[in-house]
Amino acid sequence: MRNWLIYEPPGGARRTLEDAAKFVSVREGFSKAAFFLAPFWLIAKRCWIGLGVWFVALVAAVLVVRFAGVQGAGVFILLILPSLAIGYENAWIRARSLERRGYRLVGSAMARTREEAELAFFQDWLADRPMEPTPVVAAAAYRAPSTGVLGLFPQPGSAR
Repeated sequence: MRNWLIYEPPGGARRTLEDAAKFVSVREGFSKAAFFLAPFWLIAKRCWIGLGVWFVALVAAVLVVRFAGVQGAGVFILLILPSLAIGYENAWIRARSLERRGYRLVGSAMARTREEAELAFFQDWLADRPMEPTPVVAAAAYRAPSTGVLGLFPQPGSAR
């Protein structure tokens, strides 16, 4: 099971199927596509700041390799780190990009696939029923006197 974040488009959405198609679902977790194709993934998802950070990190890794005299496996590790970071942080990068464009996080769902997550979310969203307010629990005004005994232990001196 994976966690999916559901984002509402800018300006809100009416409870219609046409507006439901404008929602964006973001899967949390490692993304192989974002790892292997980091710059193309960032461009496709319109994550421009993430693309800039990835490029700066890659240039910094190249400079470290060149001027620090790193050789062998160290070169591979340093050059793969920016893409590895994109692979692990893809959901966070995409979420921040959507929020900058005006999208708003409206829910999340645990599901195996995007379709299952959207189905679980939209069943409640399209039900067209008013949202029930969250019950507020008031602090108890009455407090039982303390007996000095914790839990279900018998009172000292009482009948068993």
